[in-house]
Amino acid sequence: MESLKQLSELTEPDIRNLYFVVTDEASWARRLTLEDIHKEVSAIVLSESVPADIRSHFAQAQNLAVYSWFHYPFNVTAQFMGFISVELALKQRFGKRDSFKNLIRKAVEGGLIQDEGFAISRHREVSSRRYVETLIEVMPDLRNELAHGSSMLHNNSVASLRICADFINQLFHPKPEDVAENGKKQVR
Repeated sequence: MESLKQLSELTEPDIRNLYFVVTDEASWARRLTLEDIHKEVSAIVLSESVPADIRSHFAQAQNLAVYSWFHYPFNVTAQFMGFISVELALKQRFGKRDSFKNLIRKAVEGGLIQDEGFAISRHREVSSRRYVETLIEVMPDLRNELAHGSSMLHNNSVASLRICADFINQLFHPKPEDVAENGKKQVR
């Protein structure tokens, strides 16, 4: 059961993080550290082509992932904030309000997001269904479960944030057909 940490314990790692290990270049296992988490999260970057307010919103999710070192449940909160950042990006990209699921579907059907734009899809087992098609169902379902109360607890926030960043970057990445002859990005 979660409880409020004592003031003297606020900067101590959540003991659950001490159960995880990482391997170094020589394949030696060692305990996970705050530095490991920060390094992983720092490697998740939104493109400069993504609007500043979305990058700022996503930074909240990143900070929660880092702070999960001190409070393990922030992993789940970081994942939730990542999904909310994707939804914000979709709403800005399409300029209208719609359900999260419908906005993802529109991005998939419009070719704005594709399997090749997700690092995780390169390591995915062969499937008859495209990765982006699974996101239409999975991402809104996970977001809704977290938004409406869940006892879910995991340490997968970094992996989720990578997926969210790949999604957002694709939404705002200028494609060749979006670039006018003068080389400037056209607004749709």
